[in-house]
Amino acid sequence: MAAGLQIYPATLHVAGGLTITTTHDALVSCSPGQAWTLEERVDVELSKRVKIERNGDKLLNSTDARQPGGAVNTNELTAYTESNYCPPEEPIILDRPDCATLKGTAVAKLMPDPRQRKPWRVSIGIGRITGGNQSLSCLGSPILAPTPKGTKIDALQTIYGAIVLPLNLTVNSFRTLGKGRKLIRTVNVGGSCESPIAYGGSHISTVAMLGEPDGFSMLGKPDECAVDGVFNIEVKRQR
Repeated sequence: MAAGLQIYPATLHVAGGLTITTTHDALVSCSPGQAWTLEERVDVELSKRVKIERNGDKLLNSTDARQPGGAVNTNELTAYTESNYCPPEEPIILDRPDCATLKGTAVAKLMPDPRQRKPWRVSIGIGRITGGNQSLSCLGSPILAPTPKGTKIDALQTIYGAIVLPLNLTVNSFRTLGKGRKLIRTVNVGGSCESPIAYGGSHISTVAMLGEPDGFSMLGKPDECAVDGVFNIEVKRQR
C-alpha cells in the first residue's frame, strides 16, 4: 500500500430531507393570473456499504452507496387560486401546474470539501438517479447562492439534481477511525432561496418567513421562497 494511502470498507447511512417552499402571486384584476404555494420536498433514506479511500491528509473519497427506492421527491401545491376576465368577457381555462411524486434510487458518496483549504475536510453528495423528472410547470424558485462555498441544495426534482453538504469532518478523522467506530454528523439547511446556509447545531425553521398570496395587483409580485431541512449522516468503519 502506497505511503499515505488508506482503504477500508464502511457503512454509509443517510437519513433526512428538505423542503423548498415557493409562494407565487400573479393575480391581476379582471385578467388571467395565478397564485400558488408550491412545496418541493425530498426525503432520503440510505444505508449501504462503501469503500473509503484516503490519500494523505488532503483527499478522501468513497464509492457510491445506492439504495433502490431510497429517494422520494414530492412536489405539491398547498394553495392555488386564479383570476380571470370579468364580464362581459368570457373567462379562459388556465392550466394548473402538473405536479407529481417521484421515487427512485438514492445515491450518496463522500467527497473532498469544495472549499479546498486547511483544515482539509469532507463533504457528502446526494442524488436521485432513477424515477423521472418533474414537469417544468411544477418547479419553484431556484436555489441561487448557498453557503459555505461548494454547497448545493436541491429537492432532486430531476435525475440531474444534486445535494452537496459540508460535514465539517477532517480527512484525518477518517485516518484514526477504528473498526466498529462511527463518525456522526447532523447538517441543517435553511434560509431564503437567494442565499441559504448549511449549518450544524440546533435546527432553526425558516418556512415561517414566507407570506401568503394577498390579493390582486397590476403587475404581480416577485416570488418568495425559503428552504428548510435536516440530514443525519453516519459513517461506520467495518474493518
